[in-house]
Amino acid sequence: MHRLSASLTRLVPIVALLAFALAACAAERPPLGPPVISPTRAGKLGPAPVKGTQATFTFQTVTSVPGEFSYALEDDLKAAAAARGLAIVAADDPTVTYQVKGYLSAVGDVNGILLVYVWDVFDRSGIRLHRFSGQQSAKGRGADPWSGVTIGMIEAAAGETIDALVAWSHG
Repeated sequence: MHRLSASLTRLVPIVALLAFALAACAAERPPLGPPVISPTRAGKLGPAPVKGTQATFTFQTVTSVPGEFSYALEDDLKAAAAARGLAIVAADDPTVTYQVKGYLSAVGDVNGILLVYVWDVFDRSGIRLHRFSGQQSAKGRGADPWSGVTIGMIEAAAGETIDALVAWSHG
């Protein structure tokens, strides 16, 4: 019996050290998903306060998107908005109703590439009123997921973005 308790006594610190190491690893994981916005900055998410043709939108610069895709996104958003009757104005326009801020991210694995987008709609005072997201997928893989993104994916994401804004602001 004495041998068993001596063995357990030596084993307890090792088990405790392993448990501590595992707990530390779990605590070090970075959060996944879109950035979190403080609840004090978010209004009651719901229907658009200003609706229809009275609503005007401006898009803030989308960061972390490679140059060619950034220009294509801007052009595609403007074209889709014009085709669907959504008014986009310059960022410094004093009549702007809503500011749209967002990000695009390309992620890939052995199954293909995903272009993920998340958009937040803010009023003039900076209160978030609405959030929506979507994705486009493509086959392919590589060290840089952006290498698998196509202009067609950017165009489709822009169209879906404008469709979501029209649905929200006219609904």
